[in-house]
Amino acid sequence: MLDRFYFMGKYEILNNQLNKYLRLATFPIGVKLLQNSEDLETIKFLKKPEHKIALCQIFSYARYYGWTMGCTKDDNLCPLAGISIGFEESYKLFEEGAFFIGRYNETKEGAKKTTASMPKIPYRKYSAIVSGALERIDFEPDLILIWGNSAQIMRIIQGYLWKRGGRVSMSTFCDGVCADTISNAINTGELQVAFPCLGDRRFGMALDTDLITSIPFGIINEIIEGIEKTHKAGTRYPIPFQLSAPEFFIKLKKQLDKAKKN
Repeated sequence: MLDRFYFMGKYEILNNQLNKYLRLATFPIGVKLLQNSEDLETIKFLKKPEHKIALCQIFSYARYYGWTMGCTKDDNLCPLAGISIGFEESYKLFEEGAFFIGRYNETKEGAKKTTASMPKIPYRKYSAIVSGALERIDFEPDLILIWGNSAQIMRIIQGYLWKRGGRVSMSTFCDGVCADTISNAINTGELQVAFPCLGDRRFGMALDTDLITSIPFGIINEIIEGIEKTHKAGTRYPIPFQLSAPEFFIKLKKQLDKAKKN
């Protein structure tokens, strides 16, 4: 019997298109929010964490190992993630800036302002989340998340703007990246670009060179078409360097040729 690792999901072609143009180091992942945690039982190849983990770690299992990972309110240890995706109800101490004062903000007023700016999904709208490598999942994702370097993320933005034109704006306070990549993407339905937060770097194995894009599933084909068209127009990844003859060797060859004649 073939090992289940070799199962290829219905989004394999989509995965291959992304990798053709972006050459990603880790798997693009599909993410879906579930109203009922019991629906996790319908997901093929699902793994549940054996111990409580931070939400960002299920994305790491998916993008590094290709695993399909589910997480409920009871599985998640990160309080910021719990509030941002609506697993936990916000509370007065949090809203007064207790998470950020003395850590990211000098004053209570600044911390309170930061807290109020964090995107949040309404409490109890969802009770579970699942993520998996795009090439293997059999569920239709709400979002596609991609970790990449700045040039790869640049190409995604260029694909997004191919038909739309204009600019992409980025809003972040550089913590709670799940609020930017999950909550804000779900709430707005728009492409999001984010920095990995401290938790994603420390516990989720995000690299110093990583940026993250979160792509609502309904616009992924539009973005891929834009990447293909801009690729044909000459904007490509890896970025082609301007190669020219090394002046040092030209000068050296002239000197050697002159020496040989003498």
